[in-house]
Amino acid sequence: MQGKTLKAMAAGLCLIFATAGAARPGPILESRAGSDEALPLRVALQAGHWRADEAPRELSGLRRNGTSWQGMHEWEVNLEIAQRAAVLLEEAGYQVDVLPAVVPRAYRADLFIAIHADGSDDARASGYRVASSRRDRTGKAHEVAELLGSVYGEATGLRRLTTTTRRMRNYYAFNYRRYRHSIHPATVGVIIETGFLTSSRDRAVIVDDPGRAALGIARAVQAYSETDLR
Repeated sequence: MQGKTLKAMAAGLCLIFATAGAARPGPILESRAGSDEALPLRVALQAGHWRADEAPRELSGLRRNGTSWQGMHEWEVNLEIAQRAAVLLEEAGYQVDVLPAVVPRAYRADLFIAIHADGSDDARASGYRVASSRRDRTGKAHEVAELLGSVYGEATGLRRLTTTTRRMRNYYAFNYRRYRHSIHPATVGVIIETGFLTSSRDRAVIVDDPGRAALGIARAVQAYSETDLR
């Protein structure tokens, strides 16, 4: 039942994008001002590697990683996309926290999205990928990751990579058993590698036109809030 709902939602969003034209996605999110929900959805958008130098001892490995391209650091790209998506969601009535690399202890929200960018020595490497935590206790993360992957691709026109990495599935912020600075097990957690910072094709979106990436993430959040997964 959940899978059918997600496919229908994604198909509806594809139609919106198609009518808006191939070059750019459609209008901003619909307002939730008239929503019947008692409380707005609380969403965390983590800008990967941002303020990683503040990592505590248990996460000391974060202090020296992240990709870059010609002096541009990954955290700058991630933060730009996260902040833009936050503005869209807040204007539509969502509660949004933009988080740095170090997650507050036992952080709790309805949805947590870690935003990152890939890097490769091969300039031909291109595309985005999405994964859910292998420790998911909510039973929703995989479906949400699939929804995010579908909607983000429609917004950006980038190719989705079907393979995910072990680091994505075992992302530290999902590992509440090992790290105090991680999300609460009741929080749905997913991670997206928005594109390759080392790819000129991907940079055309995530660096030159980050609003497209932000809109893809924001629309996926809205789609999730309208499914029976919520």
